[in-house]
Amino acid sequence: MNVTEMTRLDCVALLKTQRLGRLACVRDLRPYVVPIHFAFGDNSICSFTLPGRKVEWMQVNPHVCLQVDDVGGPHGWRSVVVDGLFEELPKGPDLDDSAAGAERMTATIDSERKFAWSLLAKHPNWWEPGALKPGAAPAVSGSHLFYQIRIEAISGRQASW
Repeated sequence: MNVTEMTRLDCVALLKTQRLGRLACVRDLRPYVVPIHFAFGDNSICSFTLPGRKVEWMQVNPHVCLQVDDVGGPHGWRSVVVDGLFEELPKGPDLDDSAAGAERMTATIDSERKFAWSLLAKHPNWWEPGALKPGAAPAVSGSHLFYQIRIEAISGRQASW
């Protein structure tokens, strides 16, 4: 087996083709890892979820890590690790309660949400993993949130036989 470092371009190529990763966050020196569905966009990872433990933890400590791999063939594997910062993509403020500056901010926020939505929506059933919890009733409209992980570093390794 030959294990080698992947280039940044190779890492990005893998992130563009995969949809499932493992998100790690830390709170009070305790790690928490969960699978997430995601889409790669520019210099960020976009995702969608319901409020819960991972969101609460990332709001307290925005430093996160995402691991993505491809082990689909008998001739090797590839694995990428993304270090980054969690950023919730909130809905914009009501324009009735704000001035022109808030209107520009709303346009920016809406643009980021629409960009995340457009990336995720390219894949069938993109919303299901983030909108459902085991044994729970379907999510109530408005309770979900979009977020991104601003990429600070990417590294990867691959193995071939």
